[in-house]
Amino acid sequence: MAPSENSALTALSELRNMEASRQAEEEAERKAREEAERMAREEEERKRMEEEERIRREEEERLAAERAAQEEKEREERIRLQEAETKARSEQEAKLKEEQMRLDAQVKMHEKKARPKWPIAVAAVAVIGLVVGGIVFKKFRDQAAAEQERAEAEKAAERAARKAAEKQAAEKEAMLAKLQKEIQEMEAEARELEDQLKNATTQAERDALLEKQAALKKKMSAKRRRRSTAQSDEVQPGSTKRKDKVGIEKTTDPLGGL
Repeated sequence: MAPSENSALTALSELRNMEASRQAEEEAERKAREEAERMAREEEERKRMEEEERIRREEEERLAAERAAQEEKEREERIRLQEAETKARSEQEAKLKEEQMRLDAQVKMHEKKARPKWPIAVAAVAVIGLVVGGIVFKKFRDQAAAEQERAEAEKAAERAARKAAEKQAAEKEAMLAKLQKEIQEMEAEARELEDQLKNATTQAERDALLEKQAALKKKMSAKRRRRSTAQSDEVQPGSTKRKDKVGIEKTTDPLGGL
């Protein structure tokens, strides 16, 4: 073999070695980049789940505080009604006692004057006093009963509203958990499709995988929109809390760059 041919073969071998080395470096860089992206997705997913857990705990604490405040309000209302009823009863008893003392004084005065008609007058006054006292006592009792009925109606309405709010919050939490599970399953499927795409050997296989990726990405986007809408509805009316959560949602979607 001529020296020139040997030189050409040596140069070709070196070129092949250089190309193999370059491809190996590119493959190593690609794997390192994919590993970094995977770790970033996992870290972002962990932070998102921690944030959702914090929001759930805050909502539970808020509902517990509202229930405690409502129970304290109802207890104070019962005490106030009892005090009002006790006061009205005491005032009525005092008035009746005072009226009885006045009647006794009149009887004694009439006895001293020995007027024959005083029993009739005293009886009439006693009857009038008792009637007036009964009317006053009934008025106080009716007012207390009406106040208690109104308070009970308000408490019943508040309890119903609170139960409805708690039921709605529980349903929303269950829906969010279901959506989150479905999104995680789709993300796992997306990562599997991505691995299959990297290992695809024919264009037809790649086209089929890309079509599946596009359909899956569309479904994931719809699920994320539903989740974002449900989470934004959790913000209380008139509150500025968690407004920064409404906006462009970060994603762990491996299809996000397609």
